Amino acid sequence: MMWPSPVKTEPKQTLEELRALPRFEKDFTTPEGAILCLEEACRRRDIESAVACKNFLIEGILMLLDYDENLVRDPDVRTRNALLAEQTYRREITEAWPDLDGVESFFLSREPYVDGIVEVRELHRLRDGSYEKLNVLVAKTRDGWRVLNPVADDEF
Repeated sequence: MMWPSPVKTEPKQTLEELRALPRFEKDFTTPEGAILCLEEACRRRDIESAVACKNFLIEGILMLLDYDENLVRDPDVRTRNALLAEQTYRREITEAWPDLDGVESFFLSREPYVDGIVEVRELHRLRDGSYEKLNVLVAKTRDGWRVLNPVADDEF
């Protein structure tokens, strides 16, 4: 799945208040850090690093649950779906890398989504001073937090 078409928005906080929010390291110890790692990989246009920031198996399971819960029970279907999700991501992201140069990321909240998965609400301040809101699912894995797919406001 491609990075979302973010929702243009006006922040409730001033830029000074946004910049005073907690900062996160670019690592996989927090959901926010995993998102920052993915954004940095996209800035560098490094597909292998971007893929390493994601978990296509869990992302694929969530997609299958939306389609047909019975499919999730089949390990072959889960594996094939994860491989297809990764192939699709590789193709789509390399065809149209998100333009994140000069973008500031602010993390507004983190809410439980389902067991081991959280929804992170992020605000991007773009180079032109406008803002975009994103809602991104991130999963706790044995290798640390990994980014899943974005969700729309009406999906939670």
